[in-house]
Amino acid sequence: MTDFPATIAPLTLTTSVAAAEAYAALTQDFNPIHLDPTFAKGTAFGKPIAHGTMALNLLYAAVDVATAQAFYIADLNIRFSAPTYVGQVITGILRQQDGALYALEVRTDDNRVVLTGTARLANRVAP
Repeated sequence: MTDFPATIAPLTLTTSVAAAEAYAALTQDFNPIHLDPTFAKGTAFGKPIAHGTMALNLLYAAVDVATAQAFYIADLNIRFSAPTYVGQVITGILRQQDGALYALEVRTDDNRVVLTGTARLANRVAP
């Protein structure tokens, strides 16, 4: 039987312009909603938003850091509920619900929840 961590420490990331540009280059997602303030001003958001998967990847990184890469997210069910604006600080939070099942969320520095869901962890190496 695997002992899943009861606690996974929150992990924080600042979504700066430089981070958005680097993430766009890494993912090849150059949508101007993320990178062009003039374009973004004409959208419903009014200003650039961070890539949604940046928030999602923060949760994967939190698991890696907290478990020294002993566990990974094997099953995921998420919902993006609000935008993260470029320049905001986001924090990934995972709370154990039952064994390998964790409730997760990403919050902005103004305490808005931008992503919610559940994740099931698994061992990187079978016991």
